[in-house]
Amino acid sequence: MDLVVAMFVTVLWAAVIFALDGLISVMLNRDPIGGDISPYYGILALLLAAVLLWLVLIGTARSVTPWFGTLGAVAGVYLVLVASALPVSLVLVGQQALSPFVIAAALLAGLTVVLTWTLAKRWGPSARS
Repeated sequence: MDLVVAMFVTVLWAAVIFALDGLISVMLNRDPIGGDISPYYGILALLLAAVLLWLVLIGTARSVTPWFGTLGAVAGVYLVLVASALPVSLVLVGQQALSPFVIAAALLAGLTVVLTWTLAKRWGPSARS
């Protein structure tokens, strides 16, 4: 898979996460990140998770099955979003570990890997030959 395609898929994932977080926030009537935290924390955490997803997408592109990459994306995004709260406070780490926003981002990262791998195998250059 081309690096640019993986970047576009990652940006699409981040946009869907922003939209999904807004919907979850309205449905649960709560902020994605509670407490007196800088709004830049969430953007930085999501950026770190996006870099990880981008690397997983690149690594999974040539694999025979997407399952190792899917597991890596789910676990990696979850751990990045939880661990990025560590410099802020341990309370935030606990909140992030149980947050539906973090869980949704991690699960959507796994789905993104599976869909991207499937479409790349179906319509990629190797499928044409």
